Order: sequence, then C-alpha cells, then structure tokens
Amino acid sequence: MVTNKTIKPRPYWHVDAKWVTGILLLFLLNITFLVYIMAQVTAPKQGISLLTMMLASSFSAEGGGLDEPHDIEIMHQKIAESPNGEWQPIPGMNIVVREEDIAGKTPREARLWFFRQWAEPLYYDGPQGLANLMTTPEMQKSVEGGVGPLGFINAETHRKIQNIFIALGLVSLFFCGLLIFFSYRFGRLGSPGCVIILAAFPGLIIMSGLRGWVERSAQQPAGGGEETYITRYSQLAVDVLPDIVKASLQIYLVLFIMGLGLMFIALLGALFIRERKNKDVEKVAEKV
Repeated sequence: MVTNKTIKPRPYWHVDAKWVTGILLLFLLNITFLVYIMAQVTAPKQGISLLTMMLASSFSAEGGGLDEPHDIEIMHQKIAESPNGEWQPIPGMNIVVREEDIAGKTPREARLWFFRQWAEPLYYDGPQGLANLMTTPEMQKSVEGGVGPLGFINAETHRKIQNIFIALGLVSLFFCGLLIFFSYRFGRLGSPGCVIILAAFPGLIIMSGLRGWVERSAQQPAGGGEETYITRYSQLAVDVLPDIVKASLQIYLVLFIMGLGLMFIALLGALFIRERKNKDVEKVAEKV
C-alpha cells in the first residue's frame, strides 16, 4: 500500500507578515540595544567610575588636566606639614586625605581616588548623598539644589533603565518569535540573524568612528590660549568617553557576530538540505 504525503504550501501572507515583523523587530532591537548599553553604563561599578571621571575631569580642567602633578604635590606637602598627618583639601567638605591614601599613585590615580569619595555617595543617594559630606549649611543648600547632568547617573536611574530594558526585551522576544514563526525552514535562523546584524551594524560604525575621534583628540593636547566651553567639554569627552565607547563596541560586536553566526548556520543548513535532495533525486534516477 502506497501513501502519498501531501505537503501543504506555505501561506503567501506569511511572506508579507515576515517582512512587517522583521521591520518592527529591527526598530525594537535598535532601542533595546541602546537601553541595554545605558543600563550597563549606569550599573554600580561602571556608573561610579564614570561619575568619578566626570568629577575629576571637570574640577581638573583649569589646573591643567588629570595628569598635572602640581596640585598633587601640594597635597603631599600639606599632609607632611599637618600635625596629625592628614589634610582636608576642600574646607567645608568632610573628606580628608592621608599620605597612605595617595602614596605611590600617579597624579591621575590620586585625583580619581579623591573624587571617588564624592562619586559613591552621589551615585547611591543622589545630591543628598553629596550634601551629607558638606559641613556648612551654605554648601549643603548649593548641592541639594541639583548637580546637573551628574544627577542622571545613580542607582535609581539604573533601576528604572533596567525595568525599561526588561520590558523592551520581552517585546523584542515576542516579535522575534513571530519572525521565526513566519519564516521558513532555516530562514527561522537566518531571518533573526539578519535583523540582529542590521540592528548592530550602525552602532558598530558609530562607536568605531567615535573611538577614532577620541583617540585622535587624546593625541592632540589642547593648545595654550584661553580656555573655551568647546575645549573644556572636548577634554571632558576625551576623559569620559573611552570606557563608554569600549563597552558599547564590545556589545555591538558580540551582537554582530551572533547575527553572522545565525546566518552562517542557516546557510549551511540550506546547503545541506539542497545537497541531500540532489542525492535523493540521483538515487531515484538511477533506479529508474
């Protein structure tokens, strides 16, 4: 008894649905990847380091930058002259420095250590955390009024961004599932892979260009002349951006490689199926 297996043709509307779903998924993934990077940047370890660098760069701009040794030499001198071996660099701010705190550190490392004492309370408790370090009512009021862009990088913002990322991630997974459903055979791997590549590629290009600009700017020290807002913020970007750009590049590169991997597996699978079909046809032809 011979039974013929009927193969149901693929519904035509699946092709249109796949394209619509793929475009929507591409839009969602672009936003999701960006939010994920923001979540990584504002996480405790990276967020505190970023705040530290922003504070150190901002307060060191007029003195010659993070690597200028003059202020650190003064700090060593003041500690040596102090009867109790410690010095309070900013009157009205409850942060003291001892020789063991900065011994063996480069000027940059010493500055980063000092401003990390600001960054940690600012990250976890916001402006109030920084105000708690102040010992005078005037300084407390000035800080409680706000800290500008620095107020964005804190534990509360990180939690909110994480929640947004989870929501976007779930929606993206839903549309990815639809894309897989509407795709055909190994296209169920290739279609998501193609969308991931298209979503990661622009970020990879932008971050690579930004890294090149940062590296060129770092090799070209600002000239002598009057400092302007442009030169100040350019130097701030050169000091702050490298870690952000590096982390972003790593994320986009991993996503790009993952997309390529899915497409490569899909291509191998399609070639394998086609080769097997050709062999089956050849066997049938030999029997006939």
